[in-house]
Amino acid sequence: MGAFAAVVVLGLGVAWGGPGPGPVLYRGGGQGSVIFDHGLHAASGLVCVDCHTDYAGTGRQLFATRKQALIDRAVHDRDESCFACHNGSKASSTCETCHRRP
Repeated sequence: MGAFAAVVVLGLGVAWGGPGPGPVLYRGGGQGSVIFDHGLHAASGLVCVDCHTDYAGTGRQLFATRKQALIDRAVHDRDESCFACHNGSKASSTCETCHRRP
């Protein structure tokens, strides 16, 4: 039973640290759609737990593991969700970085 548990835990670790799903599209309000590209973030060295479980080793969860459009204009000015990194110094904070107009 111990070996089985180790295989399950190892398998979950590999799955959790994998490349993740493809791009996710959000409506983005009046500013245009927001496209989140997991692959782009993974290419910069991030893994799932960096945002979904343990942001910067703090144990802080920035995002749930399901799609939720809970970011409003007020969140843009706080150190949470996307803006924990997209603050203009660690990653770009221009509107065009995320918002796309059709």
